[in-house]
Amino acid sequence: MFTFFALVFTGVFTGAVTGLSGAFTHTLSQTDTEFWFVAPEVWAGHGDSPILLRFATFDEAAVITVEQPANPSFPTQTLNVDANSVYSLDLTPWLSQVENKPANTILDFGLHITSNAPITAYYEVNRVNNPDIFALKGSNALGTDFIVPFQMFLQNGYTQSTSSFDIVATEDGTVVTITPQKPIIGHPANVTFSITLNEGQTWSGRATSVSADQHPSGTTVTSNQPIAISMSDDSVNGTPYGGCADIMGDQIVPVNILGTEYIAIKGNLNGPDKVFIVTTEPGTTVSVNGNVVTTLPTASSTYTHTLTEPSAYYTTNHPVYVLHLTGFGCEVGGALLPPIVCTGSQEVAFVRSTSEFIGLKILVPSGGEGDFTFNGNTTTIMADDFNNVPGTEGLWKFANITATSFVPTLEASRLTNSTSNFHLGIIHGGASSGTRYGYFSNYAVQFQVEISSNYESLCVGSDWSIVPDQTIGDGSWVWELPNGTISTGYLLELNDLNESESGWYILGGNANGCVVQPDSIQLEVVAPTDLAFDIPDIICSNGDPIEIGVNVTGSGL
Repeated sequence: MFTFFALVFTGVFTGAVTGLSGAFTHTLSQTDTEFWFVAPEVWAGHGDSPILLRFATFDEAAVITVEQPANPSFPTQTLNVDANSVYSLDLTPWLSQVENKPANTILDFGLHITSNAPITAYYEVNRVNNPDIFALKGSNALGTDFIVPFQMFLQNGYTQSTSSFDIVATEDGTVVTITPQKPIIGHPANVTFSITLNEGQTWSGRATSVSADQHPSGTTVTSNQPIAISMSDDSVNGTPYGGCADIMGDQIVPVNILGTEYIAIKGNLNGPDKVFIVTTEPGTTVSVNGNVVTTLPTASSTYTHTLTEPSAYYTTNHPVYVLHLTGFGCEVGGALLPPIVCTGSQEVAFVRSTSEFIGLKILVPSGGEGDFTFNGNTTTIMADDFNNVPGTEGLWKFANITATSFVPTLEASRLTNSTSNFHLGIIHGGASSGTRYGYFSNYAVQFQVEISSNYESLCVGSDWSIVPDQTIGDGSWVWELPNGTISTGYLLELNDLNESESGWYILGGNANGCVVQPDSIQLEVVAPTDLAFDIPDIICSNGDPIEIGVNVTGSGL
């Protein structure tokens, strides 16, 4: 007879495990293996189809699954995509099950995308005169505390195409609490209410007016479980630019992903761009190119900057959302800008949708501007393409590159930098059609474990430890244990394990001066079990662990 404790691990933690085969890897936001998304309603009268999901792979082939966990009538899609390739999934046949309508109604339309290898993904409304892309941000899209940004400059072109924010739950029993800043369908401004969603269920908050000053910018959304939110502004009327109407939208990130330094690169509108800064804390001071321009006394306030120069540098004393309105001619598009500190990617893959104009907006720390490779070519993007970002004292460079001649259509494109993290924005379309605009680089730094199938259990009295990989550079680590205590240092040691030590172990801290977004691992110490067999080969000897089945899984939060 033999007695043992089994260790069962679920979730993700920021580190490697001794005794298990593990690796410490970046999760690069846009580049991820799991995505949650809910598509906004786009008014059919102006054009809402086709709709597609577009995927790009890296050095590994990927098996991608697209499903709606709350909607069994949606056929699960399993896609086999080659390495360094792209795949476009046409969702138009299921448009009525994808667009999140009607508003103020609990629906089952959340999309859950998983892949067995890292990919980038975006949702596209590919209507000729009303297009945009929604860059899916993977694990960095998920959170429990959001403030929704909207543009407050242009009204919507049709009464049926008001602005909206759309929510998808990732777990059962998710209670979402919402305080709209302006009236939305079914709810007045500044009156808090709650809804309860299960995994994959969705809900839409839609403005009751097309007026620019009635867009619900600053609406707060909190939840007890992770959710993802899309913001959409359908058929925005570009009257100051010439009278077109075009959708703009993006998937947003939670408050904990935000930063205090941003850079915007101007587009090709018939007039200046607009940049909307939405506060998360009272007393937020905003500076443009190093000069203080305003202090906003309350959270959820919006400051609008008119961008007339080729680029601008924004700094604040508290984290903010920054939404950029740009486009071609009178056709507008919009994207949530990534913070520039402790973010960025060294490799980005994307796909060009049509043969129309495409431009690359690139940000890189000074010194990295000469180290780019595009689709294997080191001479396509050169150091001479870059200029200094004003206000950064030469620390940041930007390039606004017309890429129509060298980016292939509906094929994989890949931009890498051998020395520096960078940010890549794609602007795509034309002055007589519409604007697709989004950023495809990392919005926050995370690390997560990859655990092999080398599962182990431990004998009674065995010691166990978790060690973050120190190859990421200097860091200070903080472990939060299930009993509420804190352990500091890179090594977490657990001795003489017992059932009271079951629960979530959360690792946070900083690495190379950057805050590491917390991740966690769940440890369950199972009650002792008497084995009904006695096989000498598996009996502990000299403290060695028994090798019997214990589940170990890793997936993004």
